[in-house]
Amino acid sequence: MPFFVCRNFLLPIILFFTLKTNACDVCGCSMGGNNLGILPQFQKNFIGFNYSHRSFVSEHSILGSETNVFSKETFHSLDLRGKFFLNRKIQLFVIAPFSQNQQQQDSVNTIIRGIGDFSAFANYILFNNGDSLRKKWKHNVQFGGGVKLPTGNFNKPDEKNILNPNLQTGTGSFDILTNLIYTVRYKKWGLNTIVFYRFNNRNSNEYKFGNRLSVNSSLFYWANVKGYSLLPNLGLEYSSAEKDVHNAYVVAQSGGSLYFGTCGLDVYLRNITFGYKFQLPIYQSNPVISGKSANNFTLLYNFTRKK
Repeated sequence: MPFFVCRNFLLPIILFFTLKTNACDVCGCSMGGNNLGILPQFQKNFIGFNYSHRSFVSEHSILGSETNVFSKETFHSLDLRGKFFLNRKIQLFVIAPFSQNQQQQDSVNTIIRGIGDFSAFANYILFNNGDSLRKKWKHNVQFGGGVKLPTGNFNKPDEKNILNPNLQTGTGSFDILTNLIYTVRYKKWGLNTIVFYRFNNRNSNEYKFGNRLSVNSSLFYWANVKGYSLLPNLGLEYSSAEKDVHNAYVVAQSGGSLYFGTCGLDVYLRNITFGYKFQLPIYQSNPVISGKSANNFTLLYNFTRKK
């Protein structure tokens, strides 16, 4: 499903909404990169890369100042990620991001790049009847949790002072991750839903990002074409963040909720998976200057561990 099909499908939807973009609190590095995408090959391990790009114009506050500023932020993230089965029921996910965050404000162009915060979590498969030949409806349910480590820089300064926390490549805190993944399939059709929740802690600067919730649900179709497997998908993604706290004071313009319409295509060729997802903002709760779409690319190598 190419970009133009996605665009033509999603644009009529947004005519019913006012496009909004928050200060970079929801869209920036603090939200994390835990979107795993559709995982139909449950029995496979994988290792590979995910690249994401998102940009927008925002109004946000500066720490220690009552003045709000307008700026354009662009976030690039290249994640090394893997999934490994520890046994039949438990699988381990790891995500190691490298980020480049850019802010253009007046005539000042600031670019921050470096490793981000590593994440690791284990999921337990609660139910899976995908191998049953007698069942028409296939279900896979898994639940788990883990940690986000403060491996990214959260104190990088610019020429004048410490940058806004949302522009840093890390948050500086050990955070707790929980997730629930449910996939149901009937013949070639399926629905995949991923729920992520992150409990954030305070860092050494006495800054605490608000807890984060992310829900992604995608309807997909599995098609086989001349040795290729194609998985086009359409969905809706919801992200929300509680307000941040700095030195016991609530950061006024932080937090908020954001809806995306999503459209993508995964291509499977033997052990290689290539995926693309296009995200179009539909609605956001905080004031908006100008919102832009987001793009995600995935390249994975799938393999089965030898027994």
